[in-house]
Amino acid sequence: MIGWMLETLVASTLLMLVVLALRGPVARRFGSHAAYLLWLLPALRMVLPRLPESAIPVAKVPAHLDLAKLIAAAALRANQAPASAPTQALAQPQIAIDWLSIGLMLWLGGAAAYLAWQLGRHHRFMGIALEHADTGFLRGGIKVRLSPVVSGPLAAGIFHRHILLPEDFERRYTGAEQQLALAHELAHHRRGDLIANGAALVMLALHWFNPVAHWAYRAFRADQELACDATVLVAAPESRSDYGRALIKSAAAGMPGAAACALGPATELKRRMKMLASSTRSRARRLAGTAIATVLVGLGLGLTASGGIAAPSKIAPRAIQPIFHAQPQPKLIMVASNDAASLPARTPNGTDASDDTAPVPPTPPAPPAQPAHMVPPVPPVPPVSPVAPVPPVPPVPSVVMNGVMSREQIAMINAQVRQAAEQARQAGETARAAALASVDIVKISNDAMAQARAEMERTCTHAKPPVPGESDAQAIQRLSLGCVDMAAIGREVQTELARAMDEVRADQELSERERARAIATIERTRAEMARKFAQ
Repeated sequence: MIGWMLETLVASTLLMLVVLALRGPVARRFGSHAAYLLWLLPALRMVLPRLPESAIPVAKVPAHLDLAKLIAAAALRANQAPASAPTQALAQPQIAIDWLSIGLMLWLGGAAAYLAWQLGRHHRFMGIALEHADTGFLRGGIKVRLSPVVSGPLAAGIFHRHILLPEDFERRYTGAEQQLALAHELAHHRRGDLIANGAALVMLALHWFNPVAHWAYRAFRADQELACDATVLVAAPESRSDYGRALIKSAAAGMPGAAACALGPATELKRRMKMLASSTRSRARRLAGTAIATVLVGLGLGLTASGGIAAPSKIAPRAIQPIFHAQPQPKLIMVASNDAASLPARTPNGTDASDDTAPVPPTPPAPPAQPAHMVPPVPPVPPVSPVAPVPPVPPVPSVVMNGVMSREQIAMINAQVRQAAEQARQAGETARAAALASVDIVKISNDAMAQARAEMERTCTHAKPPVPGESDAQAIQRLSLGCVDMAAIGREVQTELARAMDEVRADQELSERERARAIATIERTRAEMARKFAQ
């Protein structure tokens, strides 16, 4: 159990690093939804149970351990005290410390403490926010309330769902911006983002000691907001300008809690404004991105799944048949010193002549029995003269004496145990190599790219003519430029950013510090947009 838990933590950490490396390229080429879908990979790996043997789609490699002999050896080692100092062994028992159990308790205690701390923060924030909020109204079955505690729109609650708005919501936002802000928070509830945040918080608590997990959690929340932005813009593609202004006006709002979804965290404003310029993607490209993300999730789970390799296969080749089979245990014999002559002799290779594995000479046939009426009467036995005592024969060291196995037999068992462990390790490496070889990653990627190219060729009718010998990736890039007028979008974004800057300068309710921060953010965004569209 502890081994499976350690393997799960390591595998999920590696998958977090993989998603962190892929999220940027996938979002740029296929949209924010595909990048957000990639986070299912480490989440599902955390709850993936150990797969049975039948679920591993590779050839079975036999590795058989003789458990009976291992248990016998362990019992003898536990019960047999050193002959040289039996009194000291009994007088000074060794105290063993179970470090695995101590580490397990520390890990679980840290996870429980971290989760309790995060939930306590969120509960206190929601209690204060709802205590000072007005009665509000219903929108889509969700309670919408104005609260002086929040500085921007946010969605919160799984069982009791709420959307909290700042008190100056109607003055700060125009009518179109208000509708888009409410649509954003409603999308969080309908998409199940609050439930995903709760699951991510539990996963982060299990990785409380892991800096990679904290980095991945922040990236997951950022991709979640980008995916929600894309959902709103797909429903209202002509409202990018109003939506961008709503994001800028909400930029001062920080993240209030680990489980809530705020409209405008200032740390991601630049990336979200860049997304507005490239949010118009064809349906075929979005579907291709979803398909590729699904394939990557399934492939990652298949390559990192935990599974055991069980007993030998009946159809395995002779070259890999197990060499460690169960053998009959040596009988424990009580032998006296004067009966040592009756012990079995040793063969030249070191085995007992009575061993089942040694060749046994044929027994001569017994003479035929005579009928009872033909058996002569047995004469009385004369007294036997005393025989000179026979000197005792020295004991054979390889025979079991007084119920204890000899050193040679224990050494043989130890050698077989080491040999079986090495065979199991080689079998695991062979199975892992077979699993990797059975997956054609290149073919999966090429098929997905070819399908996306075919869909875009049917949709993007204003693209430039194809270049001879171009690859699928080059063709997709050429077709995407033909579907979207990037220059027009760039001009529109620059115009809206300039208008937003004028509104920030004219807003008298902002403090000088807030106005300076907003203007600096807009200036950086305009410069970044100008560089992007100049390429």
